[in-house]
Amino acid sequence: MTQLIDAHLPEYLAKREKAKRGERNVQIICIVSAIALLGAASLLVAPIDRLRTEHQLTLDANSTKGLPPDIALLTKTGTFRALAIDIAFMRMEKLKQDSKFYEINRLSTLLCKMAPRFPSVWKYAAWNLSYNVSVANYTPEGRWYWVNKGIELLRNEGLRYNEKSIGLYLELGYIFWHKVGDFLDDHHWHYKKELAVQIERILGPPIASTDAEDVINAFRPVATAPAHFDDLLAEDPEVAAFVDRLATVNLSPDLSFLEFVAKHLRSTLQIREVMSGIEENIIRTELQARVELLADPKNIEVRDRLLACLRSQQLREELNMDPAWMLQLMEKYGPIDWRNAYMHALYWATRGNMMTRGHLVLDENDSMNVCRYILFGLALTVKRGNMILEPDFDDPENSYLELLPDARFIPYMHEAYIELGREQFKDDPRYIPGTAGPNYKDGHHNFLSDAIRQLYIEGGKANLDQAKEYYAYLQKYNRNNDGSPRADYFMPLKDFVLKDFKENLGSFKTTNMQIGSWFMRSLKWLSLGESDKSIGAYEWAREFWVYYMKNLNPDVGQFGRQNLPPLKQMYANAVVDFMKMPSDAVFVMHKARLWRRLPEDTRRTTYDRLSDYFLSICADNTPPLDPMRTFPPPEGMEAYREKIEPSNKSMENLSHGEKS
Repeated sequence: MTQLIDAHLPEYLAKREKAKRGERNVQIICIVSAIALLGAASLLVAPIDRLRTEHQLTLDANSTKGLPPDIALLTKTGTFRALAIDIAFMRMEKLKQDSKFYEINRLSTLLCKMAPRFPSVWKYAAWNLSYNVSVANYTPEGRWYWVNKGIELLRNEGLRYNEKSIGLYLELGYIFWHKVGDFLDDHHWHYKKELAVQIERILGPPIASTDAEDVINAFRPVATAPAHFDDLLAEDPEVAAFVDRLATVNLSPDLSFLEFVAKHLRSTLQIREVMSGIEENIIRTELQARVELLADPKNIEVRDRLLACLRSQQLREELNMDPAWMLQLMEKYGPIDWRNAYMHALYWATRGNMMTRGHLVLDENDSMNVCRYILFGLALTVKRGNMILEPDFDDPENSYLELLPDARFIPYMHEAYIELGREQFKDDPRYIPGTAGPNYKDGHHNFLSDAIRQLYIEGGKANLDQAKEYYAYLQKYNRNNDGSPRADYFMPLKDFVLKDFKENLGSFKTTNMQIGSWFMRSLKWLSLGESDKSIGAYEWAREFWVYYMKNLNPDVGQFGRQNLPPLKQMYANAVVDFMKMPSDAVFVMHKARLWRRLPEDTRRTTYDRLSDYFLSICADNTPPLDPMRTFPPPEGMEAYREKIEPSNKSMENLSHGEKS
């Protein structure tokens, strides 16, 4: 029929009718294809949603469950959200110029809630608070407030919504490493004190032992404790009974209890024990009920289980830190002191690398930066990781803080170099097994050279064995470009260590200063209870004294050969100089502890030279101290004075005779 109609139509009309039929066929095909494609696309919705959730590109019900509803509400503002974010950023810059910091803080929080899945927003807001806003304040407390606000914004909120974003972990680690741990900010010491006191308030004072295994094992109960206090009460009736006994002395199982333990269950001499005008029995009476309950040997095990749980809960809830991961880092990298800012940088960098492994990483350099944080953190810990802290929990600014070298981390640093070299350069033709690889080689060898000297000088069989091991390593791997051995390593180990020191023993003045510095180092270690290190430093002073007196050509002055004073006299002079150092350089309680540890004859030799100074510093201290308790006179002073009196009179008569 269609052919009959086409036969009677003009040719152009027939072609137009045919074209219409072709258009309808195309439309039908497109509609059918669209339906098929939509059906196929609908099958991909579920996998795509799973990927978006996995890579944290969207808010899902699980991640917002139990959280305030304001974040979920702000994410549903549609296209207006982008405009609101732009306006908020411009407003924040204006507030910064007007120094309206608290409004900036509120606006930063609002910005992050409007874009919770955009890590760059969190990074900018935290950086703005910790850097821009903080430096606009001029008091250490004011600066720390804003530095800590930036830390909390990332640690306690940003990572909750973006736990797969390695960039946020590295930004948080950078703030700890650069802003708190480094020395560039004018108030960096205050930041270090605030962080150290905060952590000591939770974890308590460090244990008396410096052995790496002891330190790690002391933290192990925290890592394995129940996550919540209620869980512990439910499974441990002894702890529940002990909590009831704590209530009788007005102690509750919370942060205040941890702070009380950190303040009063310490193994070293404390200021409260030597305060002026307070009798010892009165001091005991004030704390007797609490301290005796906690220190009773029958209660120690249950007390420690309670402390471990409370500390674990505080770490999780207040600092968003996983105690189990902290323990893993300690087992891998050594007896980490969590009061140190560098160790927090190490924690967040490695935590981010673990949490994001196998997930989308937008910047490949972030993975390399994790390695840098490990090496930087361990290297700086070797240089100044031994933290000496006398905390003031009420005003951290008044705390005494000192950072000393810590040789315990040298083996971990050495192994980290070799491990990272193997991971990153094993396929590089230049890589030599057992080394740190071509990129890290020079840094590794320079580190070992310094480590050998540090270990040898600190002394002890274990340190000496390590120094020999690393010296042999350098002899094997640190060679000239043509592969020949370096002449530096032909000399005996002792000569290699002392080479730089003995080059400076050219005159009476420089030798006297060098020996004095070793004595001061010995006294510092003794004030901290490090007897072995103190003896080692004293022996080095003796070594240089003997070397100068026997092997060098001493200065010849007007009265002939200029010998050094007797070694005991030089040591006594160093004790006097150490005691009279300003209180901001040596804490008064370190002086008091040193005084009790000094040999009796040294105390007798120096007491009369220091007694007036002891009275002065005890009176000037806040609170005032009792000098007889703080710096008790040594036994036998009267007999000692009678013994030296004739020699003093002889010297006076000789002096008068010379004048006449």
